[in-house]
Amino acid sequence: MRSLIDGIKRYETAARPQYTSKFAALATGQKPLAMFISCADSRVVPNLVASADPGELFVVRNVANLVPPKPANERTAAEDTSVSAAVWYALEVLDIHDLIVCGHSGCGGMKAVLTPEAAPAALERWLAPASGAVERWRQRGALDPSLTPVDQLSQQSTLSQLENLLTHDHVRARVESGDVRLHAWWFDIPTGRLLAYSEEAGRYVPAVEALSSAPSASAAE
Repeated sequence: MRSLIDGIKRYETAARPQYTSKFAALATGQKPLAMFISCADSRVVPNLVASADPGELFVVRNVANLVPPKPANERTAAEDTSVSAAVWYALEVLDIHDLIVCGHSGCGGMKAVLTPEAAPAALERWLAPASGAVERWRQRGALDPSLTPVDQLSQQSTLSQLENLLTHDHVRARVESGDVRLHAWWFDIPTGRLLAYSEEAGRYVPAVEALSSAPSASAAE
């Protein structure tokens, strides 16, 4: 806690004066450039890897960067709806055109998916949306065979969350119209490298390489 207090002091004396005008402008509303769904892992820092200022990323964090699919009955479902609520707000209120799901290496959630008998009941229920990724990984193999099994699963799971996003009608409609784009990113902690999935390559490649060749969303052009 001491280090956090020292950090707040540095913020007050050095950083806050530089952002006074930025926060004053943001006080009247926000217009983020993208939604960023990432793991709660402290080593994954969305604003750092994207060099994003306050107000530029609409961030949702949870264990294993999951997006629960649309339940059969949304009004009686017991699943956590916080992610779907945030996605709806991002698209329908903030008019965001890019949704990013970012996984990472060494994910504890992915380790629990591979060893569910060791996970508490609440965690096991939360990780259920990753079950499809396990089947996909075992059937199709790894996108990068050089990775550990946990990291191979993490890469597949991140892609699977894009499929889960498409189970939500309003997301699918805007993606099909070209108004919204979905992205799968993956952060390699040991090297600090950010990767992005490339449809053309069929694997994760350096994010700058993938994004520089990607087409723009029609509404964002």
